[in-house]
Amino acid sequence: MLLKTDKKTLRAQARFAPKRPLRAAIDEQNRSFDRAAENFDLLMKCRNDWNRLDGFRRERARNLRYKNGDQWGDPTIDPDTGRSLREDELLSSKGRVPLKHNFIQQFVRSIEGQMLSNPSTSIVYARAKDDAALSDMLTNTLQACHHLNRTTRLDTTVLEELLLAGLACVKTRYTFWSTQNRADGRLDVVGANRLFFNTDIEDPRLFDLRRIGEIHDYTPEELVGQFAASPQDAQALQEIYAGCYDRAEAYAGRDVTREKQIGTFLRPDDPSKCRVFEVWQRRGRWVTYVHDYADGTEQITELSLRQVEAINAERLSQGEALGMPPESIALIYAERKYEYYWEVRFLTPNGVCIRSMETPYTHEEHPYSLALLPATDGAIRGVMNDLIDIQRYINRLIVMIDFIMNTSAKGVLLVPEDCVPEGMSEEEFAAQWVKANGVVFFTPRPDGRMPTQVSANSTNIGAWDMLQLEMNLLQQIAGISGAMQGHAPRPNTPSSLYAQEAQNSTLNYLVVFDAFKAFKQERDEKLLKVLMQYYTDRRHVDISGRAYSETARFYDPRMAEKIVDFNLVVTQSTDTPVFRAAMDDMLLQLFQTGAIPLEMFLDNTSMPFAEKLKSDLKQLREQAQQGQMDPSLAAQVAEQAAAGGDGVPGMEGSPVPGGIDPALAAQMTGQVSSGAPNPQAQALAQQFLG
Repeated sequence: MLLKTDKKTLRAQARFAPKRPLRAAIDEQNRSFDRAAENFDLLMKCRNDWNRLDGFRRERARNLRYKNGDQWGDPTIDPDTGRSLREDELLSSKGRVPLKHNFIQQFVRSIEGQMLSNPSTSIVYARAKDDAALSDMLTNTLQACHHLNRTTRLDTTVLEELLLAGLACVKTRYTFWSTQNRADGRLDVVGANRLFFNTDIEDPRLFDLRRIGEIHDYTPEELVGQFAASPQDAQALQEIYAGCYDRAEAYAGRDVTREKQIGTFLRPDDPSKCRVFEVWQRRGRWVTYVHDYADGTEQITELSLRQVEAINAERLSQGEALGMPPESIALIYAERKYEYYWEVRFLTPNGVCIRSMETPYTHEEHPYSLALLPATDGAIRGVMNDLIDIQRYINRLIVMIDFIMNTSAKGVLLVPEDCVPEGMSEEEFAAQWVKANGVVFFTPRPDGRMPTQVSANSTNIGAWDMLQLEMNLLQQIAGISGAMQGHAPRPNTPSSLYAQEAQNSTLNYLVVFDAFKAFKQERDEKLLKVLMQYYTDRRHVDISGRAYSETARFYDPRMAEKIVDFNLVVTQSTDTPVFRAAMDDMLLQLFQTGAIPLEMFLDNTSMPFAEKLKSDLKQLREQAQQGQMDPSLAAQVAEQAAAGGDGVPGMEGSPVPGGIDPALAAQMTGQVSSGAPNPQAQALAQQFLG
């Protein structure tokens, strides 16, 4: 029989298997020059990748500065001294005020507002009808993990990164949550300053990604918690990071209003932190693919072709001994192929590998999900790059208009010296001129010359027209229209035209939202596979309270094992108030026409009273089954409740909920009060019947 090697199971078990002593791993690397050289070469490749992303990080940092309002921070040359300084410093030295009007912040908030006002939820669909009953269970499982990770906040950060740099990264892993006292899926946003990957990618789907990683900065305590399995391992880590252990954390600190700096590639900005490089790389190896015709299985084995041939020979000999013809004996078909796989290494700044393993995840990939705008020839650019130049020119016009207004003549008084009355000084004359109700007595001159006050309108030189033009261009390029922001429409504007303007205003962002949607699908598929791999116990996942069946309330790993990966599709479903109201209206119409029963209506509606009404109906039904209420009367009440709507006026003008006949209500209330001594049933009937 073929020796089976289930690598998925081995990888899943390897995560929780006892770790190899760190001291022994370090000593082995010190004895093996080839292994140490391989780790150091990998570290240098990562350093080269990080350095090649320097222009990407600088462009993102500049966009972030403009978004946060620091729009005069670009370096420039002082023409008088020839030294380099900031633009706002140069303007201040020339006597000008570096004013700005931040349109980019308005642009970012409008896009984020569109995303938050049109939320979506992750839904798991099953292609096979047999697995349809389990799709609700997996949907609740995925949404419960999203609720734990506060995914809405992460999505806002990812969308902002797409606008800033055109690239965002989220890491999906399974780890221990100290706040929940259990292990669960975790989503973490990887900062652009800590991310590196091979920069020769050209495929927009990132199929040519072969190396990716991130930079970690741990405190000594965090380092021990992550990589040490014994006091000896902690001692080995202290020897590697001896310099970090000697420095106190009190020396570190930064201005929280500024973006965080991580220092150079090999040295963190905080000297008390221990830097670790997590590197995932795709490698290749020769493996044996086998197809066993005895049981129909296909798998990868570590057996060589000769060993497979020996197994086939043994099967032939056993079959011939039993009198079986050779063509009817099930043999093994084997073929050598070159397979790609992902492995991870955790490296120190001096090239020591403190942990390495093949990917433990059943999706057999790295844990990162990248959100990437469409990149031509591998060029990654954010949306804000198109707005920076217009924003700069608007700021220049504002500063120019302010400077002209400050330096222009505004009510300058021209007074001939002989026009000052005798006995009055120039200061007294000026004070009387500007004084309210001031009076100046003087003898008029024969030529009629009088003091003249001059006001020059020097701002009407086209600056305001140019400013208005640039603001209109910015709104057209950015797509920020009044309809998108909810401004009042122009007079006599039809509602259909206003709705069409609001819809068309988002056409500029369809590329951004499509990239964001594709990212969420990739992230959720990877997260769902991780949860299905590591959820080994039955757990409650119904956080919404709207499970349609008992199967969906709890995650059962035995049921999840029956689902094949390609039978599942993770997609996004609309979850806006308008969408929910439309669904509730459709359900109400089906309920009023008798197409669906009351229980089905309450199970699917999003109305807030649905769960309470279901509970009341359940208790009412239990009371009827116990003989404390006539079942036919309860059924008649349910039928009249189904025939009613929002309430039909009863006798004496009092509203009766559900359209129930007042005489029937009085009959039922009297029957409960007379025939049933249970006061709880009486109170329930009075509550249900009004």
